[in-house]
Amino acid sequence: MKKHPLANCEDCPYGDKGGFVPTLNPQPRAKLAIIGEAPGAYEAAYGIPFTGPSGDLLNQVLKHHNIERDQVMITNSVLCRPEANADPPKKALAACAPRLHAEIAASGVDTIVAVGKAASNALVEQRGSMKKLRVGNGKEYKEDPSIKVISTWHPAYCLRSPDAFPDFVKDLGKVRHGPTAAWEAPQFRVFNTIDTALQAITILRNQFTQLVIDIESSHDKDSSFIHPSEWPLLCIGIAYAKGKAVVFGDIVINDPEFASAFKDLLSHSVIIAHNGKFDLSGLRALVGRQFLSFDTMLASYTRNERPGYHSLEQLGIELLGTPDWKSEIKKYIPKNGDYAGIPREVLYRYNAYDVAATWDLKEYFEAEFDEDDWKKHDLLCEAASRIVDLDNAGLTFDEEYNKELTTRFEQEIADIEEIINSIAGYPVNPRSPIQVKKYYDSQGYTLPTTEADFLREMLGKLDGETREFTEQLLHHRKRAKLFGTYVKGLAKRVYRGKVYTTFLLHGTTSGRLSSRDPNLQNVVREKYIRNQFTASSSERVLAQLDYKQAEGRVIATLAKDEYLADIFRDPNRDIFNELCNDIFGVGKWEKENRVAMKSIFYGDSYGRGVASITRELNLQGVKITESETRAFMRQFHDLTPAIRLWQTSIKQRVLNGEDLITPFGRRRSFWLITEKNKADVLNEGLSFLPQSIASDITLTALINIPEEALKEYDAEMKLTIHDALVFESPKQTVQKVADLVKREMLASARKFTSFVPFAVDFSSGFRWGEL
Repeated sequence: MKKHPLANCEDCPYGDKGGFVPTLNPQPRAKLAIIGEAPGAYEAAYGIPFTGPSGDLLNQVLKHHNIERDQVMITNSVLCRPEANADPPKKALAACAPRLHAEIAASGVDTIVAVGKAASNALVEQRGSMKKLRVGNGKEYKEDPSIKVISTWHPAYCLRSPDAFPDFVKDLGKVRHGPTAAWEAPQFRVFNTIDTALQAITILRNQFTQLVIDIESSHDKDSSFIHPSEWPLLCIGIAYAKGKAVVFGDIVINDPEFASAFKDLLSHSVIIAHNGKFDLSGLRALVGRQFLSFDTMLASYTRNERPGYHSLEQLGIELLGTPDWKSEIKKYIPKNGDYAGIPREVLYRYNAYDVAATWDLKEYFEAEFDEDDWKKHDLLCEAASRIVDLDNAGLTFDEEYNKELTTRFEQEIADIEEIINSIAGYPVNPRSPIQVKKYYDSQGYTLPTTEADFLREMLGKLDGETREFTEQLLHHRKRAKLFGTYVKGLAKRVYRGKVYTTFLLHGTTSGRLSSRDPNLQNVVREKYIRNQFTASSSERVLAQLDYKQAEGRVIATLAKDEYLADIFRDPNRDIFNELCNDIFGVGKWEKENRVAMKSIFYGDSYGRGVASITRELNLQGVKITESETRAFMRQFHDLTPAIRLWQTSIKQRVLNGEDLITPFGRRRSFWLITEKNKADVLNEGLSFLPQSIASDITLTALINIPEEALKEYDAEMKLTIHDALVFESPKQTVQKVADLVKREMLASARKFTSFVPFAVDFSSGFRWGEL
């Protein structure tokens, strides 16, 4: 059946099925076309593209930009609805392409907004993720370069992932506002003889006080996990004025005379960078410890807390109108990310563009910053200089103990598999979704998925053999994941006897730090896993200082809750014991009761419901019903009325469209609130302030710990973990170092609040699991 005269419907998988939704306003009078991927359920039902919730959102944004929908050609890359809203396959896109291109040619449009990756792929030659496709003011339409194509997220995606919504609004605005002013390429000189390089350094030292620094290294940290001091440097770029740069090539930067002169230059300069923590790490072997004054990546994160939007090239193209200068080097970079094979002339030009764009971005952000922005940026910049130390420190890893754990886990997992096979009566590979589904089919259960969350939800509906099989399957999944991530996974990350993590200051919307390769912020608490990490010798120890109930004390301060404050003000009282006294009865501090109180205290404070808290408690081994949880929560509300008022005020601010801003300048914006996501958004709003503030109190303490005192005691900071700090020192000085760190942690907390005191716990041992 031919649904459109210009489409090859006979070659399309939807040719004889799927709701057909024709193009809207195809007449040759539109200047703008909006082209989606394929019709959804509402569109198929009404026969009109972009109706239903997605269409409503599109209409609102068009109205915001003063664009009339009836003046816009609206269509989809494929006119028939795929089953279950699946992405249209290449065969369907190819079959509908002649129709699409003919309609565009006849419409007279000069601009197309392609919503969704499939629509972009149908219209432009460039490929990649939507985050990359949407960057810039538009690409050339592959059938007619005079037509501009602006790629953006689909409104349906924005409804599912509201943090994408500001991009959608901004991208549609490109239709009206045109391109960013053209960016002028920098003037730069390359120095690759020691005499000319030293002359250039002398001029820079005498005439310029602000320098943008950027290194290029052959090392890709994500693939080889070597220590930053081992990074082979290929060149160093410096911007010393707008549009002016120099590049020092690999011949001179390895000369001892250069290192001495360059170190002197940096000691007299204000250092600016983009992701300067990387540059400071790479330069440390050459020039020692340096400190960052302005970081354009952190400035971008300050203005936009969403991770994934802060690469130099992306910001340059979006904010400055630069070309995609990185595209020239991509063809020379192998899969492992090694820059060593890039022709030096190409690499040096790339390096010069990096520093020139960073200079311009600094000017851009300085003009945009308000007081809170400066507060947050300066905190992060100070932290970057200190966290370089943590990235470089690493934790000693006991490889022999890791081998013992490997043997233990392999045997345990094999034993669980034997039990699973015994229950089923035949071999079942628990790692194979097909085999697992086949087992459940044999028991009369047709499962849509074998994912762990679904199986846990289903567990309560099962009994007998099937329940036992499911319990063992979930047990196997948990142990196999633990083994793969924290035993085999960590062993792959060892370099010269240590494991090095990379801390990210810009990786979360929660305001907390994160870390990767490996993530040591979220290592499970099981002692036998953490015991793989040790002090560097038998004469030294690891020590950890934790704020006691840091987030609880922040909540008490924000809510001005006197019940909590009275408990926190008395160092001899424990908040969860007190809650057990008042809810379960005096002295009933059993482990299950304390676990229940912790879940209710934090879960309720962060807006979680009865069902969610009950489910969590049962997973922790606390047998409790929803009615019991509800009763305990009601009693908790009676004890802490100020918390309820605080929660109400935060929710109202979020619903009013206000940003949440912490005393440290961190900001959280909630861009799109719908009935579907409202509960999650409100809960995120409630958790953002306590989690972010507690993390920044800890971060401030880390910044303020005097380095000279650590050196005096031969101590070294190792980790920051949300509301804890870990260091290593000789056994004989550990208490002195602990007193020093504790003093700074308490001082940092006092700067935030005088309403309740903070308290710090201290523990030490040879292995991390002993802390």
